[in-house]
Amino acid sequence: MMMPANFSAVSENEMTYVMGGSVADYLAPAMGAAQWQNFHKNLITIVGNKYVQGFLDNTVGAVFSGTWTPGDGLTGFGGQFSTIWKKNYTDNVTDKSTGAQKFGYGALGVVNSILNVAGNLAAIYNLGFGTAKNVVSENVWKVA
Repeated sequence: MMMPANFSAVSENEMTYVMGGSVADYLAPAMGAAQWQNFHKNLITIVGNKYVQGFLDNTVGAVFSGTWTPGDGLTGFGGQFSTIWKKNYTDNVTDKSTGAQKFGYGALGVVNSILNVAGNLAAIYNLGFGTAKNVVSENVWKVA
């Protein structure tokens, strides 16, 4: 009987069987929809944690500051955007900046402003799905 040139006869007792095909198959199983949903929830929560205090300062803190006037919350958020724009564009553009450099700094300012909005939305998510601790139930109070 003629066999192809790349044929090799191996007896059954010489065969080796392996499970899987790669290291990833047994070290890191593929994430399903539930794991990806949990990943996104955790990521939004982590980002939101960074922004909760600033969001509260610009909303509830502004209203209950004792000196509230209409627009105080917007002033706080506007201050965030002006700071972002200053750090990304105004502080970087000089008389010698080219049009492309100005465009790049402006694009960076816009992207960072959008990320700031996303962070504040994540803070709203945290406030909507989390439970705030009650200072009265978390501390021991003494009456004089």
